[in-house]
Amino acid sequence: MKLILTINPGSTTTKMGVFTQKEKIHEFNVVMPVSKISKKNVTNEFPYRKDSIERSLKYVDLKDLVAVVGRGGLLKPLKGGVYKINDKLVNDLKEAKNGNHASNLGAMLADYFGNKFKVPAYIIDPVTIDELEDVARISGVPGIERVSRSHALNIKATTRKICERNRWDIEKNNFVVAHLGGGISVCAIKKSKMVDVNDALLGMGPFSPERAGALPIRRVMELSYSGKYTQKELELLFVKNCGLKGYLGTNDGREVEKRIKNGDKKAKLIFDAMIYQIQKEIGAMLSVCDYDVKAVVVTGGLAFNKNIQKQLLDNLKNYNVIFFPGENELEAMADGGFRAINGKIEVNDYK
Repeated sequence: MKLILTINPGSTTTKMGVFTQKEKIHEFNVVMPVSKISKKNVTNEFPYRKDSIERSLKYVDLKDLVAVVGRGGLLKPLKGGVYKINDKLVNDLKEAKNGNHASNLGAMLADYFGNKFKVPAYIIDPVTIDELEDVARISGVPGIERVSRSHALNIKATTRKICERNRWDIEKNNFVVAHLGGGISVCAIKKSKMVDVNDALLGMGPFSPERAGALPIRRVMELSYSGKYTQKELELLFVKNCGLKGYLGTNDGREVEKRIKNGDKKAKLIFDAMIYQIQKEIGAMLSVCDYDVKAVVVTGGLAFNKNIQKQLLDNLKNYNVIFFPGENELEAMADGGFRAINGKIEVNDYK
């Protein structure tokens, strides 16, 4: 019975799963103590996260382990697919050449445990997957190019899974996929390629439970030159302390839903505004697909929210809307790992 270990480091947790080709047989979720979270470079968190994984796996039989898969971090722009972890990939993440994010630890940890158990280590569809059409890169300002940073892992895996269930050929159909989590990615997929997507970390698209999304340029300029923030402080504000958290003091959609049920008008306005912006971005991506899509797919943790489901169904009546809630990232990594081990997908080299 072949086993794959998957590792998904988040900003406040490390999630792990052990999978057979048919099912998940173990899952662990280790909370990161605030004292262990690094504000400078997430590489500093490696020893604690490594030790926490080893403690979690202490009593798990891994004699049939065939691969370790880590969450792909902020790398240079790459085509979608599976990448074997090598020294260059790990070093780029250690140096945070393309940004500092907890997901950078995924490949480092997978590399360590792959070496420990003497099995291959991979990443799959990292957040910097770039399959944008050239026209989607143009920003309107020479020297500033739109970039692709998204929840590519879950977006691609969910689309594949839905196509398999419905016997649709992903290579012949278009989809709009919205991943709704702490950050929000809304993507146009044409014949399996992510041809356009908002920068879900710091750039465009809807505001989210934590992130600012697209902003009025003049007010951003005023804030930048106000003297209240350094560049790093302003980036932290836009990435971690805006959206629902900025307006309502919480990034928990369930908490906001409770407030709305208790008659909190401000909470309802802000939550409705977030849904409104999600709908607008879905509309934009529908236009990229010439309004010809097999389905609009909504995934991520917020896809469980009944209010979001109702409003999107009400406003997208002309389209086949499919809800596939949850992050699904551990499963997505295991699926890609088995496809690589079984020779069903090309394994790329990171250069």
